[in-house]
Amino acid sequence: MKLKHFSFFLFVVMSFNLFAQRDNDTIKTEKLIIIKQYSPTLNDAFKVKSKPEISDSIKRSQKDVNYSIFSVPVASTFTPSKGRAGTVKPQARPYNYQNYARLGAGNFTNILGQFYGSLMLNRYKKLNIEFDHFSSSGGIEGVRLDDDFLDSNLDLNLESAERYFTWNAGIGVNYKRYNWYGLDEENINTFQNNNQIFNTDISAIDPLQTYLGLKAYGQLEFEDRFIKNVKIELHNFSDDYDSSENQLNLSSDFEFYLTEKTLDFGVELDYLSGSFDQAFNQPQQDIDYGFFTASAQPSMQFEFGGINLDLGLKATVLNDTELSDTEFFVYPKIKASYKFTEELMFYAGADGDLNQNSYRSIVNQNPFVSPTLFLQPTDNAFTGFAGLNGKTGSLSYNFKAFYKQENDYAFFIENFDVSGFMPFTPTNNFEFSNSFGLVYDDLSTVGLNAEVNYAAFDDFNIGVSAHYFNYSVDNFPEASYLPEFKLDLNANYQIGEKWYLHSTLFFVGERESLQFVNLPADGIGLASETVDSFIDLNFGVDYQLNERLGLFVSAKNLLDDNYEQWRNYQVQGLQILGGLSYQFDW
Repeated sequence: MKLKHFSFFLFVVMSFNLFAQRDNDTIKTEKLIIIKQYSPTLNDAFKVKSKPEISDSIKRSQKDVNYSIFSVPVASTFTPSKGRAGTVKPQARPYNYQNYARLGAGNFTNILGQFYGSLMLNRYKKLNIEFDHFSSSGGIEGVRLDDDFLDSNLDLNLESAERYFTWNAGIGVNYKRYNWYGLDEENINTFQNNNQIFNTDISAIDPLQTYLGLKAYGQLEFEDRFIKNVKIELHNFSDDYDSSENQLNLSSDFEFYLTEKTLDFGVELDYLSGSFDQAFNQPQQDIDYGFFTASAQPSMQFEFGGINLDLGLKATVLNDTELSDTEFFVYPKIKASYKFTEELMFYAGADGDLNQNSYRSIVNQNPFVSPTLFLQPTDNAFTGFAGLNGKTGSLSYNFKAFYKQENDYAFFIENFDVSGFMPFTPTNNFEFSNSFGLVYDDLSTVGLNAEVNYAAFDDFNIGVSAHYFNYSVDNFPEASYLPEFKLDLNANYQIGEKWYLHSTLFFVGERESLQFVNLPADGIGLASETVDSFIDLNFGVDYQLNERLGLFVSAKNLLDDNYEQWRNYQVQGLQILGGLSYQFDW
């Protein structure tokens, strides 16, 4: 009964309190504003506390497996010895020295001197030095005039790496001494006195000719710029007969990005100017020449499936400053390649260019020319080619066929027999039918080239290069001094770290030598004489005494054949030369 009264009393109190709170509450439901969005947490998630049962009709119960070991004693007589750590002999890494020098001497008083080195001026600048010398006192059997020669070259080059580009600049000197010793024995034997030619005592002829070449050059190479490089070269070339020539060449390569392709654009300016103090057989007449060329060459690369295509052209303007004549040339610059496999590729293309013949370039081909040349450019109008190159194991190869059309090709020709063509007493040492001049004609060439290289292992390799040419000229009876066949072979063998063997073989087929002749009825004519083919075999051995010092011996023209590279110009026979090599750092 008391419990009932207490419950009723508690109900009355709570009801009174509820009504009191309603009277004091001023917040109305229609004005309630929620200022914080409800963000549930992991703690609010309902957790299943009972582990669910898996109902699987294919569930199999695990079986208990009991293991036991059955030991059997094994009789053994092995007694282990005390172990020790193994040793590995470290292999010394080869060190490349900054400087290399060779000095040698041989028969015919042949002297060889070479030096290739560099000097670090600081972390970013380096001075490169190159010196190359080869000379001989001569002594070819049967030669009536001095046949000694000398060829020396010195080049100094400074390289520097800057933040955004690299540059190099240098100077060079080249000095040559040669003799016009190639007298025609048939002309000498026409006289009763074999010591005279054209009524001149042979001993009075001074056949010496010297050449001096000077050059200065520089180059800038940029990184991540539309201009890739800028090159400049300046050459001066002169001789003992007051001949002089200057050539300035300036070129630059650009790279422009066009959407997904890149346009390469090259420009080149070349100016050649020179003079000869006299013309052949006309000492009172000098020869002046000058040519200015400007070229532009755009090109782009494309890829179509497995075909890579380099498509471009070269436009050249030629101005003959002496004749005030201007010509315009356009040449294709196209090359396409297709890979059948990773080791076999077919390629084809078309090319062309304007080749500037200079006194310097002609002397580098034939130092026995007379200082009375008529110079003009050769227009390589078109060259089409196709070939295959690839690799099979240790064998790599390249086969190529081509057709070339050249206008105004420069041919070497023997200067005429002065006693027959225009009788006079020679006043110069190159006017005894012992020098060469230049004549020009259009030349077409069909050729096949084959190159094969075989490397049996890292220390031995052999290479063969064979060439076949078929020539056609417009006006001359023959393509003067151009062989139909050429073959080059080289082999190298490294034996251990001490011995190095190397050998070369050169074969040059028959050539025709053109010369002017006097025709009784028709005046001046051209005749040709065959210059025999030759084989030149060379062999050399290098032995390294220690890390720095080495010995070398070379044998040239092992067949001891005084063959003629140019008609009436025999070469030295067997030549043995030996010496020392030394490498070091400053």
